[in-house]
Amino acid sequence: MRAIMTAISIAAGLSLAPFGHAQVSDAPSPAEVMVLGTFHFTGGGEDMINPEVDDFLAPARQAEIATVLDRLEAFAPTRIAVELMPEHEAGFNARYAEFLAGERELGVNERQQIGMRLAARLGHDRLYAVDAEGGMDFDAMMSAAEAAGQSALMAEWQSYIGEVQAHIAETDSLDKSVLERLVSGNSEEMQEMHNLYLLLAQMGGAEDPAGAREMTNWWGRNIHIFANVARIAEPGERVLVLYGSGHKALLDDYFQGAPNITWVDPLDYLVTDADTATQ
Repeated sequence: MRAIMTAISIAAGLSLAPFGHAQVSDAPSPAEVMVLGTFHFTGGGEDMINPEVDDFLAPARQAEIATVLDRLEAFAPTRIAVELMPEHEAGFNARYAEFLAGERELGVNERQQIGMRLAARLGHDRLYAVDAEGGMDFDAMMSAAEAAGQSALMAEWQSYIGEVQAHIAETDSLDKSVLERLVSGNSEEMQEMHNLYLLLAQMGGAEDPAGAREMTNWWGRNIHIFANVARIAEPGERVLVLYGSGHKALLDDYFQGAPNITWVDPLDYLVTDADTATQ
């Protein structure tokens, strides 16, 4: 403790030492990172809750996506990161190069419809794959809770997940525009629903703490994703991260806490004054 206090005293003394002239730093500003939580245009299939699938190549949906791109373009990201394992990055960028050359049409998934289209608008020559390994064994958690006699916890889980499903059914339905769905998916209310994972963490007993084990994997996967993004978020860069909305709460928490990164709220760009005035 004495060593720590001494170091603090020295640092404070240095900061107050007279230099005669104000020092101007030429160091670039910290990286800015925006995490845009997305729904999966192809429906996902492996998530806890999967959205309905629509034809996002239809003209009306393409126009909606263009509106989203207009708003994200105002952030002027210098790098775009997507939910893709790093070993697939080269192939992904090869397809992107073909798209730029007019040799390939884009697929329906959000990595291409938002990521590639925005990158092309901004003149980027590549995108970045930042996903990390890590699954979630729901069956193991449910079985462990049952074996531990956690009937009250299971009832709480069923009630909570029912509320989440009802909320998503209302705000993420096909009668909503792509922009409306993204605004909802990035709202504070939606991020608070990440608390359901803390119910899962409690499942199981001392001999088989399956919930804690699986949630360690979940938190760990997201910290790996954070680290992958942080490596490309060099000073002065503005990084847009396109990721499934279920990851957003943890990724936001990590980026908000990182002392060398400035977190950016996508709602500051997705929601305009005109939108607010019409509500």
